Amino acid sequence: MKAKRWIAFTLAAAFALSAAAMPVLAAAPALKPGSALEEENDMVSIRIKASGNLVYGSDYKLEVQTTPENTQYLAVVLGTGGEANGYVTLLMSDKIRTLLKMIPLPKKMSQTPDQVEEFNVYSYLKQLIDGNDVGVLLRVADEVVSVMDTIHFYVPQVEQVASGLRLALNLIRKYLPEGAFSRIYLDEQPVDSGNYVAGAVALENGDVNTAGFAMFKIKQKTDGVRMYWAQQAEAPMSAAEAAAFNPAAVLEVDGQVVPTDKVTYTYKKNGSLCSTGSLPTEPGTYVETAEIGGNYSCSKISRNIVVY
Repeated sequence: MKAKRWIAFTLAAAFALSAAAMPVLAAAPALKPGSALEEENDMVSIRIKASGNLVYGSDYKLEVQTTPENTQYLAVVLGTGGEANGYVTLLMSDKIRTLLKMIPLPKKMSQTPDQVEEFNVYSYLKQLIDGNDVGVLLRVADEVVSVMDTIHFYVPQVEQVASGLRLALNLIRKYLPEGAFSRIYLDEQPVDSGNYVAGAVALENGDVNTAGFAMFKIKQKTDGVRMYWAQQAEAPMSAAEAAAFNPAAVLEVDGQVVPTDKVTYTYKKNGSLCSTGSLPTEPGTYVETAEIGGNYSCSKISRNIVVY
């Protein structure tokens, strides 16, 4: 138990330091010889790598690479900025995923008990996790661990998963951005633009053997992105006409109109901000500016609107 607590503390410290100083996609080294686990397990190395075009909408892949190659792991990816803020996904190694799929559970535990497919531990975790608020998972964490502990009596290898899951939940509790609207998934690749922190732990005999950490960023899409006004404002308008006027901007991506709620509008009169989001109807000359955020980026657009 002391060894486990010591390793958990070491991982937490390494995770914090990596978030502050680690270069993009640099991996943490394996624990050095002489560590608390040297007598129990062979040493392994683990690193996290993002390959491909790291731009929203482009193909890329986040991979966990281990040495030896067949090392089992559990990874946590946390979105810490931009549209990624609050996103969490857990990534399992192929062998652990296969193992969990081989352990059947009663179909009555399924959200769709009349399904034809066999219901198993992996399906249970998937339905419990996918799309839910991270807080929901943290509140039912004891239930998850209880199920894993029960299964451990029948399939001892599950102890590795339970141990890794406990650590993953602790990392999520510690590093999830405070106040963020959070959503969590199992074995899903992050896609939204923003900043991410990823941590992976290698599992062996129920203990954490080594860890790898990385920071990476998925950029906003800029190529083929433009904005233009939905309705022109070429002539002065009355207050009634201003109230009926459509001041919105249209976002076009690769020639297709894309619906988005990430366009923000500001209105200035005589150089001072007088409104955000809605066109004023009092007499005056206003400068309307539209700016896109979220997963897309392009130059903001501005125009004069005269109300009499």
